Amino acid sequence: MTNLDILAKGADALGIELSNLQIGQFQSYLGSLAEWNKRTNLTSPAALENAERVHLLDSLTLIPLIRREAPNAQRLVDVGSGAGFPGLALKIAMPELHVVLVEATRKKAEFLKSMASSLGLGDVEVLAERAEAVARHDGYRQAFDVATARAIGQLSLVLELTLPLCKIGGVLMAQRGDDAQTEATSAAKVSNTLGGGKPIVEPAPAAEMEMRGSIAVVRKLSETPGRFPRRDGIPAKRPLT
Repeated sequence: MTNLDILAKGADALGIELSNLQIGQFQSYLGSLAEWNKRTNLTSPAALENAERVHLLDSLTLIPLIRREAPNAQRLVDVGSGAGFPGLALKIAMPELHVVLVEATRKKAEFLKSMASSLGLGDVEVLAERAEAVARHDGYRQAFDVATARAIGQLSLVLELTLPLCKIGGVLMAQRGDDAQTEATSAAKVSNTLGGGKPIVEPAPAAEMEMRGSIAVVRKLSETPGRFPRRDGIPAKRPLT
């Protein structure tokens, strides 16, 4: 097991100070991820081999934006959390947050529950449900200061699954690829329909020279109409345009 030099140096470049306890939690996280991945498809072999950079450090690039856009944030929801990136990684680095991880695949949700327990993380909820259903529950709809999403589909889909969860004044931070600006331009009307502002694309804060990527930032400006999100599965099958 490595001492996570890449993570520690990258975090330092981001202005994030990780304690020895947090470094140990990240080490345990990666160890458990490798063990679970032998029997459950949590991540690709290539990503697992480079998980310190492509999963952990990539997740932490959101922290400077959270500090800037939602400095008083108390509740964060991560939609399509998968193996916990970025949501669980953010919880380790920002233990003051109450974090809700939404992951419909039960085996992945079981992994998330196991990790939250074994790492001793309080104020973590794992919901093994579709985001469409979670957004219709009292206590979750329009209840979060920050929503995050990573690799769950095109931006219009992300907006429909996350903005109903954001409180007015809250913010979505969606990690995107090379076509982020084109997506943002196309999704501007969709965002408005869902109560969001114009998506603003920013380069991910530089954690190291090799790190690349973009983050779409969307402020929640008004209440999301009650008809959104649509029924389970419909947003992915027929994305809003």
